[in-house]
Amino acid sequence: MKKSRKFRTDCSGQLLIVAALAIAILIASTSIYVYELTTQTPSLENSSMAELALAVKAGLRNAMISALANITKGGQKTVLMENLAMLAGAYMQLHPQQLCQIRCTLLNGAGYEDGVKLSWNNNGLGVSSAYVFFTLKILGPAHNLTINDAINVTTLLAAEGCYTIDRNGSIKTVSLTCNVFNENKPAQARKIIVYWEQTPELWVPAENPDIIYLGNGTYTIVFAVTTPSESVNVSVQLVDARNIFVLANATCNLAS
Repeated sequence: MKKSRKFRTDCSGQLLIVAALAIAILIASTSIYVYELTTQTPSLENSSMAELALAVKAGLRNAMISALANITKGGQKTVLMENLAMLAGAYMQLHPQQLCQIRCTLLNGAGYEDGVKLSWNNNGLGVSSAYVFFTLKILGPAHNLTINDAINVTTLLAAEGCYTIDRNGSIKTVSLTCNVFNENKPAQARKIIVYWEQTPELWVPAENPDIIYLGNGTYTIVFAVTTPSESVNVSVQLVDARNIFVLANATCNLAS
């Protein structure tokens, strides 16, 4: 069965990382500026700390999404920690007194290695995921805030289907149902490509597949193949709206 389809990391992937980090840094500078304006009012200190904490977590999530998009298209796993370190450094440099301190730890275990899990198997389920623990310390004039939390970014693809045969018994019409999720919530795809196994280890693109979005993260895909095999092996390769790639292989049998 087909394990994965290699993609070269291109300039667009790098631009996505730079853009996401730039947005995160902009959020950081804005949040710190707001914080500095409000530190003279003790009653607002706690709320400004909370706003900064939310901004930091949003920035970390954006950095993880950019890294996972890069990794799933052939980039090195090290880009995850590199992105997080760049972002943490940017927050600290924006305030010389180290108002904001961030420490990130990548999950190793439960299928994750260096914070990344790519599970593209033959059981109709594909998972592209990143998982990071972080400790955030915000130092204020009167109060300090410490937060221990975790962020998970996951794109999941579930694919299943069957086929019917025409009257002549030569053409099989394959019908697939695919469900896409981001962090267990229905999501949309930016691009879907379907392959089928014409002969052992020879995968070819499905010709003119009819792809329909039904809403709620669900897609139907219909295409025709000519093969004497009693089963049709398919590979659904998808890029979600966040530019994260995921792959799911499945076996389609004759509809009952």
